[in-house]
Amino acid sequence: MGQFDVENWREQSKSKEIIPADLEKIITPGSRIFFGSGCSEPIFLTDELAKDTYRFNDCQILHFFSLSEREFFDELKPTSFRHNTLSIVGSTKLRKAINLGHSDFTPISSSEIPRLLRGKRQRIYIDVALLQVTPPDNNGYCSLGINVDINKTMVDMARIVIVQINPQMPRTMGNSFIQFEEIDYYCYQDMLLLEYDPYRLGSGIESTEQSSSLDTISKYIAQLIENGSTLNIGIGKICYKLPQYLAQKKDLAIYSEVLQESLMPLIQNDVITCKQNYFPHIMTSLAIGSQRFYQFLANHPFIEFHPTEYLVNIPRIARNHKMCSIYSAMKVDLLGQATNDLKSTVFEGTGGESDFMTGSNLSDRGKCIVALPSTTKSGKSRILPLLNYEPVSLRAIDVHYIITEYGIAYLRGKSIRERILQMIGIAHPKFRQELLDQAKKMNKVYQDQQIPTTKDGVVVIYPNNFWNYTPSENLTIHFRAVQPTDEREVQDLYYNLSPEDRVSRFFTFMRKFDHKLTQSRVVCDYQNSYVIVGIVGNIEEKNIIAIGEYYLREHTSLVEIAITVDKEYRKFGIGRHITMKLIEIAQEKGFTGICGDVLMTNQVMIRILKSLPYNTIFRGDGASMEFQTRFSDSNLQK
Repeated sequence: MGQFDVENWREQSKSKEIIPADLEKIITPGSRIFFGSGCSEPIFLTDELAKDTYRFNDCQILHFFSLSEREFFDELKPTSFRHNTLSIVGSTKLRKAINLGHSDFTPISSSEIPRLLRGKRQRIYIDVALLQVTPPDNNGYCSLGINVDINKTMVDMARIVIVQINPQMPRTMGNSFIQFEEIDYYCYQDMLLLEYDPYRLGSGIESTEQSSSLDTISKYIAQLIENGSTLNIGIGKICYKLPQYLAQKKDLAIYSEVLQESLMPLIQNDVITCKQNYFPHIMTSLAIGSQRFYQFLANHPFIEFHPTEYLVNIPRIARNHKMCSIYSAMKVDLLGQATNDLKSTVFEGTGGESDFMTGSNLSDRGKCIVALPSTTKSGKSRILPLLNYEPVSLRAIDVHYIITEYGIAYLRGKSIRERILQMIGIAHPKFRQELLDQAKKMNKVYQDQQIPTTKDGVVVIYPNNFWNYTPSENLTIHFRAVQPTDEREVQDLYYNLSPEDRVSRFFTFMRKFDHKLTQSRVVCDYQNSYVIVGIVGNIEEKNIIAIGEYYLREHTSLVEIAITVDKEYRKFGIGRHITMKLIEIAQEKGFTGICGDVLMTNQVMIRILKSLPYNTIFRGDGASMEFQTRFSDSNLQK
């Protein structure tokens, strides 16, 4: 390539310069036309295609996903175009046209598109590519700017490359450049790029309740993101909100098909540093946002744009440190399968989800997260017994976590029964009993399986009651209210008790702790019965090492308490901590005191009871004593 004359390139390439009206002369009948997707769509050119479409006989329009509302179809009669999209993200008009049969949709993963465009497996042929690029630089290179994805491949494979050269397009780093010589025709038009606003697409402004749910979901996701994690974040309101809850994280990295504007503050404030990652820079394929964000991306050496065939590559994804892929879904089922579509409506498509989920599974300490509100705007459950009609976008075996505003369901390595209980626990309370009944009909859970309800059978909401207890520098215990999904871990704690400890706790030597007995400990109404558990380890490796319980004694306002602590964690003051916490909860619930029985040999518990800031009355002089403490009977000397 000879020296490029950056000052006079337009004068020297007049033969290439066209106006949009010239497309009618260049594009022949029957042509297959591709145009740039997302916010990089060359509007100056596609406006011409959408105008008087009869001029382009039997041409096929193909693109990845569209954020514009230009119509290459007609709701009343066929047009000269046949429109085919590889993704339905973005355009509500396009989604409607597809579901009415006025436009085509090809379900395909992002990584498969380049393979169908080139080589022995080529199935997609492109005659004309319409793209948007920057003006050429001193070396004669134009940047594809905010959209490299499959645009780079299109430059190689299209018979004719036509571009809109736009000074507003930011020059981005990475493998985003094409030679000016590769361009067959261009038009020069200075105009603002398309912008992306997740609150504009389809659903408008949410209610306060909906917004609060999205915030809660984002906070739950943030709990799972460790320092040093690499993030792949999908498109949607939840994914857009998430970054504001990651501000306290350290040394995050980005390896993501899409780069959203809400990540910009994390880049500016050095939360995203990529210091611990295999790739030392932010790696992406396309960006969506506002003009301000596009200018931020211009010539930014820390942000690299790469083609889809490079970025959406499972072995390359797996190299990332703690690779966390986060996606939204329309619906999920009790097994953990997710769909982006509705029962009779194709809604979004798949993009790179399946590849990124597989890569995240293979990554060291990777996570695969699906997040969604528990209900639709019309109040229907987004958690179904099974996905019967909707196509599965993400397989149950690929999903580690599913999150709603009601909590986190950890599914990795869980049995079907365990998965179902996890999923019921994050469903909207008004649908939990129905989901449990359906699971019983399918014989997927115990027929006597229960979920927390009041004495009248009303499903109760899990209390947002959790805290940490740090008795030593090397030990932090996370406490929370018990859940039905804790059954196996509670059994493990009981079975680890010595014969003497079993007698101290149950007043007899218990040989077995079966489902019926243990379920009575993990299913409570969080009012008249309340159980808290102490956990060491994270959600993936949790180990319950302590349990505190109270149960309302019949015909009284006193609650009977019981405490169990694993032998390896005694002498840390855990028993006293649990006792004081049970007292605090009982007072909040309106009870007047605690009571119970204690063996004379259980001197640790007796000392705890005697040290309380209340007078404790003991009765009995045999092998065991009954105790009673009223909160109104304060012992000021204690």
